[in-house]
Amino acid sequence: MNKQNIPKALHFLVPLAKEWGIGDDGYRDEKVENSTKEELTELTQHFTDEVAHNLNNWLGNPNPIEPQTEEYYKFSSLFMAFEYGNAVLKDKQK
Repeated sequence: MNKQNIPKALHFLVPLAKEWGIGDDGYRDEKVENSTKEELTELTQHFTDEVAHNLNNWLGNPNPIEPQTEEYYKFSSLFMAFEYGNAVLKDKQK
């Protein structure tokens, strides 16, 4: 993963993006559903309001002229894993 294609404020998420940034919805959902509470906590604990804001600024404003990078897609998938993981974690904590 090329960090030059990722905003500096999000570099700390690269390891999570490598693990959870699965492009296929089915495989990503399966990983989330089969994860432990501890794994889901590790995934979700990093997504503060500031991180979500930085992600939304980056992912919500793609360059319409150039194709998106692998990093863009990995982080998009990471954010989807976070959203689903957060819901699954809440269910597992009941």
